[in-house]
Amino acid sequence: MKALLAAACLLVTPLSFASDYHHALSLGAGMGESRVSSGKAIDGDDIQSHYDLAYRYQFSSEWGVEVGYMRQDVFITNLFSFYGNQLDDVGSFRAAALYTLPLSQRNRLVFKLGANQYRLEFTDTDDNDRKYTDDGTGLLAGLGWRMEFASGMDLGLTYHYQAMDLLDTHTFTFALGYRF
Repeated sequence: MKALLAAACLLVTPLSFASDYHHALSLGAGMGESRVSSGKAIDGDDIQSHYDLAYRYQFSSEWGVEVGYMRQDVFITNLFSFYGNQLDDVGSFRAAALYTLPLSQRNRLVFKLGANQYRLEFTDTDDNDRKYTDDGTGLLAGLGWRMEFASGMDLGLTYHYQAMDLLDTHTFTFALGYRF
């Protein structure tokens, strides 16, 4: 009887551990694109790299919230135009509601919807390279996949869409996280 009870405990324990994790921290990096809204003051669409820091709290295995910071560094700026307002960097804080759909015991499909507070930094090459910023609030939506390990670590790949006044960004982020 004791052996049967011990075997049952070993089978149930990993599932209970997975549901006991409420907090998570993650660090990610990726690539993306910034698309200028038509008729706006920044010239050209840009390819960028970024890093991402996030904290997640899970109310249940399905529902949670996330706050994070993403810094996007532009490295290709409108190759065919050397005048006007050139985008330099984009920084944004986000708060989003999460819905997690289990695909298997360790794989999850993640949906995000929230808002971002952003700061755009750009240079006006027509005005002696004068630096400008644009601050605002916009929409954030995301779709991702996360694989969770029994050790508390997780790996994820997420697509984020961020709507801003002057442009929209589309990013893919590969992240390593730790649940506790």
